[in-house]
Amino acid sequence: MEKAIRILKDTSKHLSGVKIGYPSVLSFGLKIISESKETSGLPIIADFKIADVPHINQKIAQSAFDAGADAVIAHAFLGGDSLQAVIEVAEEEGGGVIALPNMSHPGSKAFIGPVSMKMAKMAVEVGSDGLIGPATRTEEITELRKLVGKKPLIFSPGVGAQGGKPGDAIRSGADFEIVGRSIYNSGEPRKAAEKMRKRINEGSRK
Repeated sequence: MEKAIRILKDTSKHLSGVKIGYPSVLSFGLKIISESKETSGLPIIADFKIADVPHINQKIAQSAFDAGADAVIAHAFLGGDSLQAVIEVAEEEGGGVIALPNMSHPGSKAFIGPVSMKMAKMAVEVGSDGLIGPATRTEEITELRKLVGKKPLIFSPGVGAQGGKPGDAIRSGADFEIVGRSIYNSGEPRKAAEKMRKRINEGSRK
């Protein structure tokens, strides 16, 4: 965990938030959330891709918020009741919920891709604060923004390591681009984060 916290400390001034997934929590425990928040002072998103029946979803979300998370990511494919269960916990804790109607890897096109817009619409209707839109397929971000309007935040993974070009997702309608591996797998994370932030800013203005 020391390495992860050191990287975060070195790069935080170039970031807008921090997304922490299951691999980190399974390796270091939920304390990685609180320590990341204390180190960076940034919003922390618990990327647990919550996907279970409503009462289990609530327990998972509660654990994330208790650890200090500001928002959680939850799958939309389980339907409105499972997503609403997460939203209820978030509202009680003053946190947010980012619904996941689609993903950035090629395999997502087989099953969830064809119904992703339907899931996105449902997610907004039940009160999700944000949505995930793949930076690897920016035309889908444009379609998603047109569908849901201006209010929900759109977060776009897939920039860098998966082939998404910095700035393209924001220019297509997203609010934030998610970059992980291009930074923490770099030999010089601080320089990589600075460079990526610059490329995103420049790319989004084209």
